[in-house]
Amino acid sequence: MGSIFLTDSDKTVKGFAGKEYPVPFYLQFVAGYCAEVVHSEESLRYNGPESINSIIAIPHATDKVYKTRASAGEEYRYYPLLRTMNDVPTKGDPVLLCTIGKIKYYLGPLNTNANSPTWNDDPSFRRELVLTNKNIGQVSPRGIRGESPNFNKELSYSRLTKKRESGLDYGDAVNETTGDTIIEGRHGNSFRIGSRSNNPYVFISNKRFPDNNLESIGDGSLISITSNGSLRQHFKNLFDEDGNPITFQLSSDSVENNTYPIGDIQSDLNNGADPDETIYQYGSVDTGEVDDNGQKIFEGENANQILFHSDRITLNTKLDDIYMSSIKDIHIGAGRHISIGSFDTLNLLSSNVNIGNRERAVSMEQMVLGNSLQSILEQILDLFSNLTVPTQFGPKTPINPDITAKANDVRRGIENMLSIYHNIEGN
Repeated sequence: MGSIFLTDSDKTVKGFAGKEYPVPFYLQFVAGYCAEVVHSEESLRYNGPESINSIIAIPHATDKVYKTRASAGEEYRYYPLLRTMNDVPTKGDPVLLCTIGKIKYYLGPLNTNANSPTWNDDPSFRRELVLTNKNIGQVSPRGIRGESPNFNKELSYSRLTKKRESGLDYGDAVNETTGDTIIEGRHGNSFRIGSRSNNPYVFISNKRFPDNNLESIGDGSLISITSNGSLRQHFKNLFDEDGNPITFQLSSDSVENNTYPIGDIQSDLNNGADPDETIYQYGSVDTGEVDDNGQKIFEGENANQILFHSDRITLNTKLDDIYMSSIKDIHIGAGRHISIGSFDTLNLLSSNVNIGNRERAVSMEQMVLGNSLQSILEQILDLFSNLTVPTQFGPKTPINPDITAKANDVRRGIENMLSIYHNIEGN
């Protein structure tokens, strides 16, 4: 029912007494379609853990009595041919069936000339004879084809492509580039291992727009690992409703009226450097030329970088620490708030801590040391408390009792002015 011997009446050999016999030939792979799939122990055809990802399949060519989907038994169970790389079919998918070492295997789902990563109709489909029953009702078109009603075919996603990028690709042939190794899911997710010239990259994309045939910053989530070229060179294929290109920008810097964008802070720390070049064009070099639209032309240069781009990103460790380290600077920006919480201790260690922008402030004032300030205030209070003036009755304090009572209140306030939670480094 997988690999079989068939005969062709047009190809014969002569046997005893000149009688002609059809020549048998071995068919290693037989086309078929998936009738049932075992995804888990909840699946109807589950038959133990070893049956996970197996399918019940009907071959289109067989030397046995033809079976329908409903009548196909265990002898029609097929297992994934490859041990770990499985593209599990869904009901109605076309597959290839074979038998190796008395074990039946499948490959698929198969592609067709529709070339859709989402769904391809079985080109060898033959409708089964269905006896109508008034008590059952009408069979849906998908039911006739043996397809699962749970498979969502509302959207068909475009096949991923690759376009030439003159600033990154090798050679000068027009409209020509080199292909990548791509794994595509059915509904807009993909894993691309490829290169520009001989510079490798890896793109992991999820929830791509159905009509978008390239990874972009408009994808639901995107992980980019590149070795040459800037982010704007690799991801410049997204346009707004007016046809204007949408270029990558740090989200916090895109917030309207943001007083402290990362680009400005990074520029201030780097002697007024252009953030467009230091952040967004990192990995490329300005050629000094402009295109037909007056835009600068950049060429890629070697620069390894990783982009994590999504609506939300969570980093969490279960047992140990998280380490963030940079040989140069670390920039953190937010369009709203930044919260840092610690159950025990929060340590900020640096030879110089600035609150505010030292590059743009008229002047930066120094912090006050709390313990030193407390000591000085107490000394001033003691000075006034011990103040006396000479009188005819001897030295007297010029402070009346009401002021003395208030001074005691001030002293208690000074004693309680220091935080028991927060400290700064002394000089």
